[in-house]
Amino acid sequence: MRKKVITLALGQMVLDNVIHDRQGTPLIKDQNNLFLGGPPSFAGIIGLILSKMFPWMAPPLVYAYGCPKAVSLLKKLPDYDLVSKNLMIQSKCPQFRLEYSSDENERMLSLRNPPLRFNLADFNWKFVNPPVAIVSSVYHEFSNYKIFSSLRNRCSYIAFDPQGCFRQLTATGKIKLRKWWDSEIMKNIDCIKVSETEAKFLKLGTHPVKIVTRILKTPVTSVLLTRGKNGAILGVKNPNIHIYDVPAFTKGTIVDETGAGDVFLFTFVTHFQTFANELDAIAFATSVTSLFLEQERFMVSFTEETISSRQDKIRSKIIEFLK
Repeated sequence: MRKKVITLALGQMVLDNVIHDRQGTPLIKDQNNLFLGGPPSFAGIIGLILSKMFPWMAPPLVYAYGCPKAVSLLKKLPDYDLVSKNLMIQSKCPQFRLEYSSDENERMLSLRNPPLRFNLADFNWKFVNPPVAIVSSVYHEFSNYKIFSSLRNRCSYIAFDPQGCFRQLTATGKIKLRKWWDSEIMKNIDCIKVSETEAKFLKLGTHPVKIVTRILKTPVTSVLLTRGKNGAILGVKNPNIHIYDVPAFTKGTIVDETGAGDVFLFTFVTHFQTFANELDAIAFATSVTSLFLEQERFMVSFTEETISSRQDKIRSKIIEFLK
């Protein structure tokens, strides 16, 4: 029987408040009505749902910072103890306010209480076998390469979503993107996920395929470049470089995009670490993420048959870019 992979979701839990939908209609008027968000939350909750369906998947352990309000929201899960093994409580929690522009359909962000730098010394690491780490940044918590150097000595595989590294906080509390690249961090990770917009801030050019190829010239072995409704680009190095065009699966209406990238990265990593096939893994991740997008956040209803059906359709349409 295949041994389940121990997966850690490292990062910062956040409180987020969706202000408007894409048509500009107010969704929440009371500032006290907050959702729990942040990469560890999405990985933990979706991972818990999927682990009850797929015998090969173990629910991830959440190693994260969060304020009492965020932790109280997470504790509403019936299997809270299975997911949250090590939470550090801090007085204030980063709070994102999300707005969708009715004209350009782009998500706008503002941030209150930026998180502190992530400190691995705060956590009690006791693992018989080196775990897999999925690291996701909200705002500069993982900007120091020494964090990844330490993780490299503790973990068997490291996946990184550097979204927070691209974010720059303005004087008015709004978020705008800035250029980012850290060669020392790239030496210590196995997989990186970036959006198409973020990729253009990597100082590696503007063409997506060329950007992925250049990233793979570093020690990184897998690159996920997400493109929204256009799907994703997958780059792998084993040892030769291969770049694939991965279609999106579009069937239902997109209800909420928040957390989709976190779900995509988590499901790709857990599947790949179990079955060691990048193409099957990204088809699985695309399938699960498409279902996540079509439903209310954390009110999702998955079936193994639906996931597998979409996975097969996506896998059959993946093509390799010509060299």
